[in-house]
Amino acid sequence: MSELDLRFIGTGNAFAPNGLCWNGFVANGKYLFEAPPQALQMLNALGLDANDLDAVVLSHHHGDHFLGLPFLMLEWKYSKRRRPVRIIGPAGTRKLAEQIALSVYPGILQTTHEIEWEELGPAARTRAGDLELETLGMKHDERLSGTLGFAAMLGGRRFGYTGDTAMCDSVIALAKHSTVLVSECASRDDDVDVHMNLVKDMPVLRAAMHEDAQLVLTHLGEGVDDGGLKNTLVARDGESYRF
Repeated sequence: MSELDLRFIGTGNAFAPNGLCWNGFVANGKYLFEAPPQALQMLNALGLDANDLDAVVLSHHHGDHFLGLPFLMLEWKYSKRRRPVRIIGPAGTRKLAEQIALSVYPGILQTTHEIEWEELGPAARTRAGDLELETLGMKHDERLSGTLGFAAMLGGRRFGYTGDTAMCDSVIALAKHSTVLVSECASRDDDVDVHMNLVKDMPVLRAAMHEDAQLVLTHLGEGVDDGGLKNTLVARDGESYRF
């Protein structure tokens, strides 16, 4: 079983509280979860080459999770990337990404590499390189084409990512699956019907996990700490966590 390395290119929610970058992380240097607006900037700042990415995994299409994709596509084009790259997301991902990218960078789709688009609904399975994914439907913005969480396997390690969601059965399923769970925690105690908070929801999620499993909080609002919960940490922009 190999080490799981999660490098956070951002940890903030949509409002970037206190100057936090928007949420996203790279797993084992090859798999980018979410494409926040500053994705390329932070990859460069952290010495991570966008051309080393094998896949980008998107939970949904809100701007803080999606609008960095045109800049990644631009980098791949002008660096003359050769290897294919996989972009995995909910229904409509390709159409939306290409529409935005072509509007702001005409000609961006004329490349030396292939983009392999894969659009998934809940309860789907896929693989990108060494990364195995199973999708779960999450409770978030019903106006979107879909919102996904991911039960993942990488290097023999089971980890999960909730994406953005309120507490629901899929969150509990991820808690039971994961030896490491990256969970949104959008506020300390705000009662919002599309997000989880530290005071009400994280104790429930933590209780559903194995006592030795690690909970990592991201998509953070102001005042979020570890809540005194066992084996729980609050991710920080630019930090790497190895499990």
